[in-house]
Amino acid sequence: MSPRRLLPTLLAASLAMATAPALAQQGPDAPPRWTLGLLAIERDAPYRQLDEDLLVVPLVRFEGERFYLRGLRGGVVLARDGGFELGAFVQGRGDGYEAADSPYLAGMDDRDFSLDAGVAASWRVPRVGQFEISVATDMLDRSGGQEAVLSWTGLVRAGGWRLLPGAALMWQSGDMVDYYYGVRPGEALPGRPAYAPGSAMIPEVSLLATHPVGERWEFFARAGHAWLPSEITDSPLVGQDGRTSLIVGLGYTFD
Repeated sequence: MSPRRLLPTLLAASLAMATAPALAQQGPDAPPRWTLGLLAIERDAPYRQLDEDLLVVPLVRFEGERFYLRGLRGGVVLARDGGFELGAFVQGRGDGYEAADSPYLAGMDDRDFSLDAGVAASWRVPRVGQFEISVATDMLDRSGGQEAVLSWTGLVRAGGWRLLPGAALMWQSGDMVDYYYGVRPGEALPGRPAYAPGSAMIPEVSLLATHPVGERWEFFARAGHAWLPSEITDSPLVGQDGRTSLIVGLGYTFD
């Protein structure tokens, strides 16, 4: 992977790992805390003939009373009432590719990373978990698209482990799906026809496990799988119907 694509891709991949532990570790009255560490990430790219190598990336998380930084997502809590929170965030989007990353993509224009801005509302329900709905739009107008996500994260404690099962349903607008998976008429070749998809719904399930190592260290492991809908899999650029990721890491938390 080229250096221009490397940093946003790595940080975006670490975001899922950096966000979920906040449910288990941080309450509204807890003191501000930083967590630093390393993550190893293995994931499969949906594009044809594009292989992702094992990646080692930094883990950076800050949890404050009103502000937070979780990987490439930073936000502020605007309102809080019991288990309900409303906030605004800015988040990096590491999707896309460089045409040089795959021989099948030769002749395509690069699809660049971007920066989203949005709002999110979450509810914590005792013994059920946390529900969140978020809506974001592309600030840099790479795709000019929008994304909405409805997610649930649970919490189970067993034998010193925190287990956080998760499920999410993601809607992406036609502009966003077309930017990352479409083929423009000028990019079409024999065997790679022009393709302009519409909006898409992407379901995902995940399981995050954390375990303390000493007083301030913590071990993380997360597995996730997303099912790609026909709007994406029908693209001549895509060679699989799902996307799987595995992340393991170690973090040190300090006040």
